[in-house]
Amino acid sequence: MAVLALAFYAGCSTTPPGGKPSLLPFRDSNPCSRFGPARIDILPITSIAPASASDREAVINTYIGLIDAFDSQIKSPVIFRFELFQRLQRSADPKGKRLIVWPDIDLTDPTANNNFWQDFLRAYLFTLPLQKSSADNCILHVTVICPSGKRLTADFIVRSK
Repeated sequence: MAVLALAFYAGCSTTPPGGKPSLLPFRDSNPCSRFGPARIDILPITSIAPASASDREAVINTYIGLIDAFDSQIKSPVIFRFELFQRLQRSADPKGKRLIVWPDIDLTDPTANNNFWQDFLRAYLFTLPLQKSSADNCILHVTVICPSGKRLTADFIVRSK
């Protein structure tokens, strides 16, 4: 009996030395949330281009990469929000007055997500319309809303081609 008791209790503890038991890896309500984006990257090829022959209209071709915790570019079912701010020179906070807020782009549907995906760049391409007059000296602010509710943001100084 004593030998059996020693074999049963000899170092087979399920609780770590800290005292709290470790949770199983898939006990989260959504185990896929750990595979989502950790940060966003606005590619430097993002720029303002003329929309057509019109001198008054332009577009911002915006290239966004979603980066996971291991610095790999990924696709993810997220919602994108784009805002354009006036850029203030020599200021601690360079974002001035908000000029434009585009409607949110919901990429939680696989077909919509794939329509914006550029596989050769491993990034999303968004063509955002704007008036040429509001295109000078501005900051593009991008917010990504993940399925877990986490929000990621990035700013980019937009230049004309």
